[in-house]
Amino acid sequence: MYETEIAIRKPIFVDVLPDFEVVAGRKSERYRLLRDQALIELLLNPDVVWHERPACPACGAPARSGHSFSMAPLHFTRCRGCNSIYASKIPDEAVLERQRLALAEFAGQDHPLPAPSSAEFVSILNWMALTEARYGQPLERVMDYRFCSGAPGWQEAVVGLDNGHAWSFVPLRLEHAPHGTLVQQLDENPPAAILVMAEMDRVADPVALLRIIKERTAPGTLVFVGSSCADGLEYEILGGDSPSFVALDRLTVFSIEGFSLLVQKLGFTLLELSTPGRLDSVILSDYFRKSDHALLPFWSRFFRNADKEQLQDMQILLQRSLNSGVMRCVLET
Repeated sequence: MYETEIAIRKPIFVDVLPDFEVVAGRKSERYRLLRDQALIELLLNPDVVWHERPACPACGAPARSGHSFSMAPLHFTRCRGCNSIYASKIPDEAVLERQRLALAEFAGQDHPLPAPSSAEFVSILNWMALTEARYGQPLERVMDYRFCSGAPGWQEAVVGLDNGHAWSFVPLRLEHAPHGTLVQQLDENPPAAILVMAEMDRVADPVALLRIIKERTAPGTLVFVGSSCADGLEYEILGGDSPSFVALDRLTVFSIEGFSLLVQKLGFTLLELSTPGRLDSVILSDYFRKSDHALLPFWSRFFRNADKEQLQDMQILLQRSLNSGVMRCVLET
């Protein structure tokens, strides 16, 4: 494993847990099928050009040094150097954006897209407020980039829950160049902070996205990044069988080690890193209780028999030990 500073390996933000008795652990099966269907269509489309990834996008280790994470229908590699997970080949960003916009047309119809819940809205805003107070740095102007900006109810929640920041929302749209709208917005309306939730998982080149943010923002700008975490217990136990692993939504899943190395290499200062995931225990409990054939020492028995309090204790442990499936980082340019 690569060495990183010990200071960043301490959780900063530990989230409030939901009532596990009323939370469903799995993504909408309809949504999963739609995303899997879209991937198959891309793979079968002769006009789509796929680009091989020669190295881990996080630490740069050669792809051949990794090992298989998932084989079907798109091969994924888990890096032996930093533990990140990434698709072995990716299409152009424009192809992914067209596909995501086509999927968005189902929103509000018979094929609703999953959207952050009100609890997630509160969690994101609390996270930003705590960071703002911790560093005494007023975030007068905040840019929200793409994923949240297009989520039903997000903008209304910001108005209702926020404490007076000037927000600009940058939803997903087709662009002449990858992330062209972001470049334009950063040049015209420089923010004090940028919120980038879930985009690192979905874009073709997350390194390019981070580089744009670093090069187009003033020194001292805060960047709030939310993504999946390859060190999450569900990925460690279930691998590519994890119910959270939807290929087109997880083209890159950074590990703590890998993301830390990457942002420092790009010139960011990593201020905070935490894994405040709230549903790992629910997902694993649901998986093992529905999969009688799944037998793993300790884990299968624990999650099949755990009561609500035990699941909550496990989730708190995962948050505090940086082993939940959601990673949040605060970067400074």
